[in-house]
Amino acid sequence: MSTVISKMPRQKLSYKQKNKQWRIENINHADKFSFYNNERVRQTLKNRIINLNLYNGRVTPSDIVNTLNPHGIDADFIAKEIPHHPILVPKIDILVGEELNRPFDWFFTVSNPDAITKKEEEKSKLVKEKLIDLLSQDLSKEEIEKELLKFNKYLKYEFQDSRERAINHLIKHYYEELEFKSKFNIGFKDALINAEEIYQCDIVSGEPTFEKLNNLKVHSVRASNSSRIEDSDLIVIEDHWSPGKIIDYYYDELKSADVESITEFSTSNRNGSYTSDDENHLLLRDNQADVIDSYITLAELNGHTFSSNYIDSSGNVRVLRVYWRSQKKVYKVKFYDEYGEVDYKYASEEYIPDPDLGEEVITYWVNEWWEGTKIGKDIYLRMRPKPVQYNRLSNPSVCHPGIIGEIYNTNQGKAVSLVDRMKNYQYLYDVLWDRTNKAIAKNLGKILLLDVSLIPNGWEPEKWIAQATNLGIGVIDGFKEGNKGSAQGKLAGQMNGTNIRSLDLETGNYIQQHMNLLEFIKLEMGEIVGITRQREGAISNRETVGGVERSVTQSSHITEWWFAKHEDVKRRCLSVFLETAKIALKDNKKKLQSITDDMSIIILEIDGNEINEADYGLNVVSNSNIRKVQDTLNGLAQAFLQNGGSYSVIIDILTSSSLADIKRKIENAEDENKEMLSKQEESRNQIEQSRIEQEAADKQADRDLKTYEIDTKSATEIQKAIIQADSSSEDTSDVDLQKHKDNLMLKIKQLDNDMKKHNDTIATVKERNAIARSKSNNK
Repeated sequence: MSTVISKMPRQKLSYKQKNKQWRIENINHADKFSFYNNERVRQTLKNRIINLNLYNGRVTPSDIVNTLNPHGIDADFIAKEIPHHPILVPKIDILVGEELNRPFDWFFTVSNPDAITKKEEEKSKLVKEKLIDLLSQDLSKEEIEKELLKFNKYLKYEFQDSRERAINHLIKHYYEELEFKSKFNIGFKDALINAEEIYQCDIVSGEPTFEKLNNLKVHSVRASNSSRIEDSDLIVIEDHWSPGKIIDYYYDELKSADVESITEFSTSNRNGSYTSDDENHLLLRDNQADVIDSYITLAELNGHTFSSNYIDSSGNVRVLRVYWRSQKKVYKVKFYDEYGEVDYKYASEEYIPDPDLGEEVITYWVNEWWEGTKIGKDIYLRMRPKPVQYNRLSNPSVCHPGIIGEIYNTNQGKAVSLVDRMKNYQYLYDVLWDRTNKAIAKNLGKILLLDVSLIPNGWEPEKWIAQATNLGIGVIDGFKEGNKGSAQGKLAGQMNGTNIRSLDLETGNYIQQHMNLLEFIKLEMGEIVGITRQREGAISNRETVGGVERSVTQSSHITEWWFAKHEDVKRRCLSVFLETAKIALKDNKKKLQSITDDMSIIILEIDGNEINEADYGLNVVSNSNIRKVQDTLNGLAQAFLQNGGSYSVIIDILTSSSLADIKRKIENAEDENKEMLSKQEESRNQIEQSRIEQEAADKQADRDLKTYEIDTKSATEIQKAIIQADSSSEDTSDVDLQKHKDNLMLKIKQLDNDMKKHNDTIATVKERNAIARSKSNNK
């Protein structure tokens, strides 16, 4: 394989030397070896097709032969095809379903120093504006502290500069529009079946695109022992597209003659079949050509077309997309800035240094990805350096083909999928189930062996069986044969009924043993891949809740490696797609409508040049604990509502896809709840204080009344005593005494009237206070 790749056209050439002929030679060279793969880490094409067929319910006879015939017996009675019972499918589907419901929370932040500095400046400016606004308002100290606390939370959790906001809204828009979630889920299924998943980011008609590639049609060459497809030196994607799709994809590059050629070629050659290329077979050594032919035959029998006379049986035209790693010459230019300091920059090979400015150059040869497309037999398009190289400023040689793929292997070993681990158990299950079906067909129970010589004369066997069945009596004639020929009279007394017996064809024990083995195979398959029956929902009534939870937790730990690898692929895809979108929108403005987590609609206008000024880092929050947190929140929602919580808060939290956003919303709800409780407590304290003051006033009024009554009574008694003393005095005249008595009685009446008025006043005050207390209690 390495010998073949070494014959590729020379790559260390200047851009002028890479003419059209050189580009066509690269594509044709890749076309000759489009069936090759880096099979040092990737599984063979044949194995991947077998795995896919096994998941889809089709068994490859040549792959199950060792299970059917472990001793290698050359015999025609050994079955070549048996029914298939896909017990491995639920194991795959449960992981696919879990991935679909698994949270994947992500956001981009600026990462280059210049952008971070600008963000800090924007934050500082915002803080100053906020302080000036607060000081200009007539607020109390407590209100200012409250506003500052709220503003601090905004700066801590929600503040983003304009580029961060734009890029996050942009990628979230494309995430929904291009159905990233669905494609990631299908790619995860590819990983479980074939131990690899592959995606591609590209620019089509000026728009960034994202698609999941069929790993059966992606061929990678010379990636050393890397588990990443993008580390290959040559990547070939071979497929068959309808003429309409080809025109949709390349409409801006196809000439009128090309469109007509594709349409006519599809119509006139739609019955074409595979024809091997003699030039290809000349380059294949030993029996490699036969191996490739067997791959092709196996693939085409199952609906996959990998090579043909540029057309398949449905009229779809062959489209070959080739990506290869070439080299280009660049200059590292030394120059002096405006302050006279030495600085460096990179320039293309066309750059002419200026010695008068003190410029000096160092020549480097760095990697550069090229692409080319071959449609049908002789239509070549997009033969150019890839528009998006994904270079790094720190290392100009680092580049990326825009294809992201992961091989699920360990320590540079051969990839092993879950289907590979379950395959032998699946074959054994199918073989045992086939034998069980045959045993059930042979299980006839006990069969009566009836000697026809004992059936009475004139009876047919059917009549004898009918009478034996209906009456339970089997009539026999032991002397029947003794009445014939030379045996006449000789059989009499010799018939003892021993000729009536049964044949036991009961195979129940054999069937039961096989059923036990089938159940054992299911359990063992689950143990091997770490997916227990409890995780699939099969729970026995003897199991405890704690035991089931422990089993499910341990099972999730075993399969977590698959999810971790897949999430790493998703991170890489988003990072590459971001760079693709930046190049696609450069020098353009895009207006889009986006729906936020709280279902509000916003309209954005994104400046492509502004988002291109910064580098971005991807932050991902995604693990199994997040799912537990969300499940716990769902359980606590009912309790929250019962304790006076708001429906809007619950809906807002449960519809949010971001754990950080959920945390902020819960904190805000808690702060609002605390503030409301504080106001309620303050109101209760005021009411209680008013009640205490009123009670004190009532008690003081009672004390004043009693004091007044005592004083009045004492004054009355004193007046009475004076009258009596005056009346007993001998020196006092009758007229004066009567006048004095009248004055005293008048004073006593006046005191009584004052006491009644005071009592009425006290009663009125008490009644008014009682009404006020009743109203406050009702509140």
